[in-house]
Amino acid sequence: MNRRANPMAVKAALTYEIGEAAAALGKSPATIRNWIKDGLPVMASRKPYLISGAAIRDYLRAKYQATKSPLAPNELFCLSCRAGRKPLDMSVEAFANTPKTTRLMGICACCGACASRMISNTQTHVFSETFQIKTGGGSNA
Repeated sequence: MNRRANPMAVKAALTYEIGEAAAALGKSPATIRNWIKDGLPVMASRKPYLISGAAIRDYLRAKYQATKSPLAPNELFCLSCRAGRKPLDMSVEAFANTPKTTRLMGICACCGACASRMISNTQTHVFSETFQIKTGGGSNA
């Protein structure tokens, strides 16, 4: 059960007990209790705790947003370092991902592992000023 809970799995207009919220989100009741200790607001201070669906959605969205860290314009995400890193010699390969996006792939200058970044095709000219872009083949799945 290590996947993220989908905030849209709960109805914003309903209230949930801990067990109901756990079932709706695919989590254990212990996880919901931990979220309450962590700051998930409850509607009643006595048991059974009632939690607003809107509060659950807001809590999860804020929790997941806090874990995101945007990359600098000259960085790719290194899968090994789990952080934004500059590519070796600022050289990257571009692969068409979808009709609207391109994946830039390079080698991490810190550890030598694969580093990548998704960009919009409209932003290719901006990144070509920063990186030395070589065009790759088709999609790299």
